[in-house]
Amino acid sequence: MRFSHFVLIGLSASLAACGAESNTSKPSAGPDNFLAKVQADYPVTLSNIAENVWVHTSNYRIPGQQPIPVNGLVVVDGDDVILVDAAWGELATVSLLEKVKQEIGKPVTKLIITHHHADRVMGVDAAEREGIQVFTHPDTPALAASNGWPVPNTSVSALKEKHSRTKVGAVEIAYPGHGHASDNLVVYIPAAHVLYGGCAVRGAETNTLGNTNDADLKEWAASLSWVKATYPEAVLVVPGHGKGADLSLIDKTLGMIANAVNSQKANSQTAD
Repeated sequence: MRFSHFVLIGLSASLAACGAESNTSKPSAGPDNFLAKVQADYPVTLSNIAENVWVHTSNYRIPGQQPIPVNGLVVVDGDDVILVDAAWGELATVSLLEKVKQEIGKPVTKLIITHHHADRVMGVDAAEREGIQVFTHPDTPALAASNGWPVPNTSVSALKEKHSRTKVGAVEIAYPGHGHASDNLVVYIPAAHVLYGGCAVRGAETNTLGNTNDADLKEWAASLSWVKATYPEAVLVVPGHGKGADLSLIDKTLGMIANAVNSQKANSQTAD
């Protein structure tokens, strides 16, 4: 299994600007030209971390801020190519889908959306337009709609209850319970011993919990403890943002949650 590049170097996609050739003629507006332009404007990196498993990384740009790296997985399962989370944005997802076809040689056929936040659902329309089958927590469509994000057309009723699990081909989807978001899912690939924690797990280089607007800190800790106990054989844990590691990544996230809970208690006591 090829973990060293991912763990030691991380998942940040190269942002080196493509050298634009001077061209006095008007470029063709054909589909190949459009895709080439999208891929140049929204670069995606695929990092092969195990047999038939890649991490996809793109970067979301907010004016005045550093680019935000966004991770997901690509899993080849026979004739199926399973994408775990889209890129952050419709055009970025178009770029990702084309990158998969070019480098892996097969189109994406299935997409798992791990929760309703913009960095996960903003590309779902682009995927559904390609006829890709979508799998989400049953609460994700309504939560996405309430926030004004693109809405997945389908969901998986079997993932409604806490600690529920279901299979999509070679991968297992689990709902550990409320954590970073009320609908956050995790994905496990048994053959590769790869666990995708998504935004419920923080990157190895990160010392903050990030966006906690929809988080339940106490439930988050319980949910992650269940994930660790359920998948003890995981060799590599991939976060939604940043660098991956082993199961120690869950322990580090649990430590940050504990610190946040203690800080809340201290602030409450001070206020009293």
